[in-house]
Amino acid sequence: MASDEMFDSQLRSAGDLAGVFEFDGDAAYFYLYEMAERQGQKILSAIRIVVGTPDFKQEDVAVCWDENEGRVGLLIRDKLWAAFDTITRAGYGGNYHPGRRAEIPAEIAASFESRWKPN
Repeated sequence: MASDEMFDSQLRSAGDLAGVFEFDGDAAYFYLYEMAERQGQKILSAIRIVVGTPDFKQEDVAVCWDENEGRVGLLIRDKLWAAFDTITRAGYGGNYHPGRRAEIPAEIAASFESRWKPN
């Protein structure tokens, strides 16, 4: 079972955007985060991952950028569960549930395949 809180993030090499995963003990979200904005205005978009206690741990979670750094994704147990397109700010996936797959368009998921080996 999960600990009370989890956090992971990955800053794009340009230093302007970050993918941020946060579980606060009640719910988990994946955020597209603008580094230059003032405090309280940094979240550009959010995807709900899970409400309640997840069945994964901190070490099961990873945030990564695709090869061109145009998309940022959230991996849970090496499966892509959420992603943002940084140009359109569109979010995909979320609603984690063990034994299911996230609803992420194939072309979005394919952009991450060089970063991990999908199960």
